[in-house]
Amino acid sequence: MLDRANNQIRDLTSRVNRLEPENERLRGVERDYNCARHVLGFERVDEIVSAVKEQETAHRDLETAARRQKANRNYVR
Repeated sequence: MLDRANNQIRDLTSRVNRLEPENERLRGVERDYNCARHVLGFERVDEIVSAVKEQETAHRDLETAARRQKANRNYVR
């Protein structure tokens, strides 16, 4: 039972060590985002982010439609 607990601790420590650099990178992104919100204004940044998300969604939808259309053309009955 003690071996199992030690293995779990080792695994968790390994996961934390692997995730720490990513966490630090994300903290930097958050700092940059908050800086932009303060400089450009909260509402303006939120509008820009919403617009970009809509563009990304539209792009994904077009890609999905193109893949489906291609798949339908390749379908032989």
